[in-house]
Amino acid sequence: MVVQNPPGSLPGEVPLRGGRLASLLMDQLEGDIIVLDSDGVILDMGRQALESRGLEFSDVIGKKCRYMARTTQLCCAKAEDCPFLEAKRTGKRAAHVFTRMLNDGRVRYIRGVCYPVFDAAGEADIFLYVGRDVTAEQQLEKHHRQTEKMAVIGELCMYMAHEIRNPLFSIGGFANALLRNASLNDLAREKARIIYDESRRLDVILTNMLNFARPTLQPIAAFDAAATARQTIELLTLGCTERNINAILEVEPQLPEAGGNAENLKQSLINIVKNALEAMPDGGILTLSLKRNQDYVQIDVSDTGIGIPEDKLSQVFNPFFTTKQSGAGLGLAMARKVIEEMKGSITLESVRGCGTCVSIMLPVAASLSGAPHASAAAAASQ
Repeated sequence: MVVQNPPGSLPGEVPLRGGRLASLLMDQLEGDIIVLDSDGVILDMGRQALESRGLEFSDVIGKKCRYMARTTQLCCAKAEDCPFLEAKRTGKRAAHVFTRMLNDGRVRYIRGVCYPVFDAAGEADIFLYVGRDVTAEQQLEKHHRQTEKMAVIGELCMYMAHEIRNPLFSIGGFANALLRNASLNDLAREKARIIYDESRRLDVILTNMLNFARPTLQPIAAFDAAATARQTIELLTLGCTERNINAILEVEPQLPEAGGNAENLKQSLINIVKNALEAMPDGGILTLSLKRNQDYVQIDVSDTGIGIPEDKLSQVFNPFFTTKQSGAGLGLAMARKVIEEMKGSITLESVRGCGTCVSIMLPVAASLSGAPHASAAAAASQ
């Protein structure tokens, strides 16, 4: 196919750019705008898609979009998620939401929509693809679903804990009485000890479930987040030494005070750091860094451990989810609950084989002046 510049185009203008108006629209519309022929060959592309990847028109024009997907992450890169292939097959508009993993481990959600463009004979020989980052919308929807799920789980935890605790208390009490019975032989005494120890372990699990289900009603105040991070590292120094892990604390000069609850932040950091230590069985580097990020104090806990598989990343804050052999899987779920009650947020990024970074954002104390405290807001809503 021989292509010529359209009438009225400027000298040196790229072929197949369908006139000045079409070029202006493509260049100024938000998102990745790509024009394809029926074979998936790229005929034109908006400047935003090009500039965000450091490309020129000559790098993409005339090349298959499947090839460009693999090399430049232009679209979904999976045939089953490809809106172009579906639009070509059905002759109708097709849309898919797919994920893209960035080099730093962050996951972005992209909504790709492909429109068939019909000629006078009713044949679709041109296709318009529009890709838009919908990460914020996806995260908001996920947050709403998570909130609803947490409410149900909280009610279930309360019910289970109350129903199980009474008979468990009786079991532990009778086992303890048997242990004090001098007529018990060694074998029977060992069995009684196992019953007692297991009842204690179950009681700890039930206590964690109750703590997770109940509102923390934490007082909100200004505090030194750097001092809290330093205390956390000091508490876990022995664990770092035993695992040959180098713990580093980095604090930005003149870091403002955070608004929240120091003790609850410390407990959240302990849970996060313990996870990081267990992810580095052969040693590594643990870094706690604190800096100001606009109206927030940002606390990053990063490790050089084994990382988390990509298909597990969306579940790490779910209650009772764990990748470890032991544990109830409530550490990160509880941390998220506590941080969000302090009007903050917590996110996790991980690259398999490279490490994990958990980021906590707490509001700067000065930005909370005049705003209702988390505990007061919770009480007002009841």
